Formats: sequence, structure tokens, C-alpha cells
Amino acid sequence: MTHRPATAPLPFPTPRSIAEPPRGRVAVFAPHPDDEVVGPGGAIAIHRTLGDPVRALVVTDGRAGDPSRAADPAAYVETRRRESRAAAERIGGVDLTFWDYPDNCVITESDLAGATERAIEWLKLDRPDVVYQPWIGESHADHAAVAEIARRALDAVGFRGPRLGYEVWNPGPADLVLDITRVAERKRAALLCFASQLEHTAFDHFILGLNAQRALFAPKGARFAEAFTTCG
Repeated sequence: MTHRPATAPLPFPTPRSIAEPPRGRVAVFAPHPDDEVVGPGGAIAIHRTLGDPVRALVVTDGRAGDPSRAADPAAYVETRRRESRAAAERIGGVDLTFWDYPDNCVITESDLAGATERAIEWLKLDRPDVVYQPWIGESHADHAAVAEIARRALDAVGFRGPRLGYEVWNPGPADLVLDITRVAERKRAALLCFASQLEHTAFDHFILGLNAQRALFAPKGARFAEAFTTCG
């Protein structure tokens, strides 16, 4: 028998595969108008197929999504909201709340505290049973900030249900994998609603590629899966 050297790093545990997400009222924290689909879009589609109501909080207005800065900022914000609304319909129907924070800015402790208070009130409107949020290790500062806002707000309201951290910019140390093969084309159709972003970044290619890789941990025959890191 070959022994692992004492100094060798331990591998991440194999994530547990689930056929359905945890059931109930769903709340999604999305840093930008598209992350609600890019991250947990397949899970949302399954929730809606099963009849679970889904609300998504889009924290920033997405105006920094135009790298050329050629578009009128106010018109661009409305374009991104329109795309999110169209994607919400494609994914099965999501109740969207849009906030007005600018994206890609320096985030202060005061910003976090103010946003947390707003998030607490949003959660109290219809207390969720299941929450999706960015996982805390995301490299994008907006994603990391929203993960922290979600953590603080959920702690403040005494949330005890599943908190599932989704992936966008960085694969996480996932402990759950959800087979989304049956709704993958619905997720693709929703991703294609974000034309303003696809002009610069092929999210449909990159994210579905990540979902294809994550299917390695799903049952044989699965082609797409979303991976989540349990938060809280």
C-alpha cells in the first residue's frame, strides 16, 4: 500500500449528487443583472418546474457591463433590466427586485452595512426556505460583497435553511452537485437573453462548459450540473 506523505495536501471531498434542489420558497442574491441565471439558473428552472416560488434580488444596476462606455448609462441600466426580465420568463418565472447600486466600485464598510439593512427588509417580505448566493471565494469584488451582505442579512433574520453558494467566476470547493441536464436548454435560452453581455463575453459557452465539467460528479448519463458550496 502506498502511503500519502504527511505533507501532501488533502483532496477536496467528492461533492454529493442530488436529483432535486431543497424545496420551498426560494431567494436568490445576484450581484449583477444576469448572475441569477449564470450561477443557479438550472436550479431555478427546476424549482419553477416543481412549483416553488422564486424571488431574486439584483444588487447592482450593471452599468459597468459596457466596457466601451459608449452607451448612455441610464439607457444601459434599463437594457440590462429588460434582459433580466426576459431571462426570468425563459427560466420559468422569477420575481425580480432591482436595486440601484453601481457596480465595479470600491465597497466600504458603510456600503455593506447599508445594503445589509435593505437585504434584511427584503428577506422579511416573504421569508425564504432556500437561499442561493455567490460563494464567498468569488474573485469579483461585487460577488464577494454580495456574499457578505447575504451572510449578514440571513444571520440577522435567523435564517436556518440551506444557503447554497453558486459559482460564476471561480469554481468553488463544492459539496453539492445538482443534475440540470433536463433544464440545460432552458438555461441556455435564458443566457441568450443577455445580448448586451454576450457581445463582450461568451457566458453561454463558458458557463455551460463549467456545468458540463461539474456533471462528472453527477450520475452517469448527466451532461450538465450546477455545483454549490454550502454557506453559513
